[in-house]
Amino acid sequence: MLPSCIFDVETDQKRGAASLVVGEALRNAILTGQLPAGQALPQSELAGGFGTSIIPVREALKRLEAEGLVAFMPNRGAMVTGMSEQDIVEYSEIRASLEEMAARHAVSHMSRMDLARVEDAYDAFVEGAANATSRHDSGDLNRAFHNAIYVAAQRPRLLEMIDDLHVRLNRYIRSHLELEGRKLVTDREHEGIMQACRRRDAEEVARLTRQHILEAADISVKVIRERAQG
Repeated sequence: MLPSCIFDVETDQKRGAASLVVGEALRNAILTGQLPAGQALPQSELAGGFGTSIIPVREALKRLEAEGLVAFMPNRGAMVTGMSEQDIVEYSEIRASLEEMAARHAVSHMSRMDLARVEDAYDAFVEGAANATSRHDSGDLNRAFHNAIYVAAQRPRLLEMIDDLHVRLNRYIRSHLELEGRKLVTDREHEGIMQACRRRDAEEVARLTRQHILEAADISVKVIRERAQG
């Protein structure tokens, strides 16, 4: 049985294409943990819950499959995918390398307007994450800060690869944000990255970015391991 909360879609969303509405609702439910790894996604039940036919549901699940969030299993249908600790570590190492590269390119091309966007995103994280109602909100603000830097890199294909990894890792990496005291540590790390941007120190921004990502990944793996042990 699927949780009923995933079918709570805003009225204005229902006016959009059915497959997009279904896909967005399922994506959010997966990323926020409402639909855990291994959860079956019966197409008939989804169609009934969203008040649509099977076809938009199938289209939505196919898109989520391409994003690495859903898999179609022989004789079992669609289900939410999961990652092992090794998967998380490997993907995080790849992500750290790509974001290190993006950060280096970004600072080399960063204008005063670009820097202002980084500063605004930093302030939004410091103020907003403290009042965020969920890890989902904090995670979005955290991502917005890093993206504000990378956009200056002017490397669209590199940013697409980073976004793809972010989608795959998002539900796991965010777990570190809920730890007591972690918010203050993240604030300090973000400030260090921002100050290096102000100094136009590309190598320092790249180094701090890589360190920031790998440390967060390591903490997230520990949180997941502790939860599994009960």
